[in-house]
Amino acid sequence: MPTKEEHIMMVAEKLFAANGYNGTSVRDIAAKAKVNVSMISYYFGSKENLLEELFKWRMDEGLNFAKNILENDELSEIQKLESFVDNFVSRVQRLRDFFLLVHTQQVISHNKSIQNFLKDYKINYIEINQKIIEQGLEKGIFTKKPSYHLLQCTISGTIFNAMHGMKMYKEYLKKQKSDFDEKHYENQYFQEASDHVKTIIRALVGYQG
Repeated sequence: MPTKEEHIMMVAEKLFAANGYNGTSVRDIAAKAKVNVSMISYYFGSKENLLEELFKWRMDEGLNFAKNILENDELSEIQKLESFVDNFVSRVQRLRDFFLLVHTQQVISHNKSIQNFLKDYKINYIEINQKIIEQGLEKGIFTKKPSYHLLQCTISGTIFNAMHGMKMYKEYLKKQKSDFDEKHYENQYFQEASDHVKTIIRALVGYQG
C-alpha cells in the first residue's frame, strides 16, 4: 500500500499529466486525493516541491533497479542490458503519466531542480551501461564499443516515441493485419518495442549469442 505522501504524489502525477502543471492547483490535488489542502502543505510545502518530490521518487525507483542489476553477478552482461530495457519499457507502460511529465518538463520546465534530476538520472544510466559494456568487452562477450551517450538516446528515444505513437500505430496495424488482436494490443506493442530495442543493442555491442 502506498504511504499518504505517495498517494498524494500519484494523484498529482495523473492531474499534472492530464491538465498540465500550471493547469493543476493544490486544491485540485487535495480534492482528487481526498485530503485537506493543509496536509499537502504539511508533507510538501508547495506545489513545486510536490512536483520535485514526485520526480525524485519515480527516478530513484528506476535508478535503484539499475544499480541492483549492475551488481548482480548471476547475470551476464547482455542479460543486464536487456533487463534494463525490459524494466524501462515496463515502467513507461505502467507509469505513462509520469513519463509524459518527463517529456514536457524536459521541454518547458524552468525548474532547475528537476532539470538537474533529469541530467543526473541520465548520466547515471549512461555510466552504468558503460561499466557493463566495458566488462563485456573485456570478457569478449561484446565485440563493438558503441557511443555510450547515443546508446542511451537510442533506448529512451525509441521507447518514448513508441509511447507517444501507440494510438497512431494501432490504426496502422488495424489496416495491415486481418487478424489484429485489439484486446492484447498494448501488451504486444510494448513487448515488440522491447524486443526491437534489444535487437538494436545487440548489434551496437556486437553480441553474437
